[in-house]
Amino acid sequence: MRIAFFDIDGTLATGTKVPQSAADALARMRAKGDLVFICTGRARAYVEANFSQYADGFVCNNGRMAFMGDRTLVDKQLSAQQIAHITKALDGVGAGYAFFEVHDAYFGGPEKYRETAEQVLKLGHLPCIEDPAALHAYNFDIYFDDTAHRQRATEALGDMCLVNPHGPHPSADVTVIGAGKGDAVRDVAAALGVGIKDTYAFGDGINDLSMIQAAGHGIAMGNAVDELKQAAEYVTADIDQDGVAQAMEHFGLA
Repeated sequence: MRIAFFDIDGTLATGTKVPQSAADALARMRAKGDLVFICTGRARAYVEANFSQYADGFVCNNGRMAFMGDRTLVDKQLSAQQIAHITKALDGVGAGYAFFEVHDAYFGGPEKYRETAEQVLKLGHLPCIEDPAALHAYNFDIYFDDTAHRQRATEALGDMCLVNPHGPHPSADVTVIGAGKGDAVRDVAAALGVGIKDTYAFGDGINDLSMIQAAGHGIAMGNAVDELKQAAEYVTADIDQDGVAQAMEHFGLA
């Protein structure tokens, strides 16, 4: 059995739209008895609502949660100390943020960013964080005015975080160092009894680097950042040029 892990934004989908060629390739892979996992910075509620039809399992929150059906494969919440550091750092530079629990998300920071957060996350109304210490969160997104503001937020968060911008949106998802997509690839493969040589990872962003390096075969999209392309075993076409299907056919997955 083989497992293929797919980032969402810029890899498998644009917004929630998956190219038909990719959807067909995923279906062919699953029909062979192999497994498809989504591997994303997005929260569980978002992926279940928009991508359940494409996958057997999910790695969410940039690697801190993974599940397959009712089975939990990875569960690594942020600590209260980490959350306290994050909120203090972002409040200090006036950035907005949203923390993600299993099914809920909570907003913090200047009110002007709440609408942006709700538009990007497509989860409806986001309640404000009342007590950061009471959060049972796995990761978070940040919201900002422009590139310079994002850079100030990145610097304030420090070396404990890896910030992955969302392209045209004034937002980014954040990996807290210590548990990432690469760790989840190894953990999921071990839990399901699949050798790492039979794992494949598809990505485009800097937060996909650890999973590209961890998997037996790392695939970068044609629209990926240069650092990811340099680390990948195979560079495929852009997302809108059937890149996922092309790579899956190259490796005999579809």
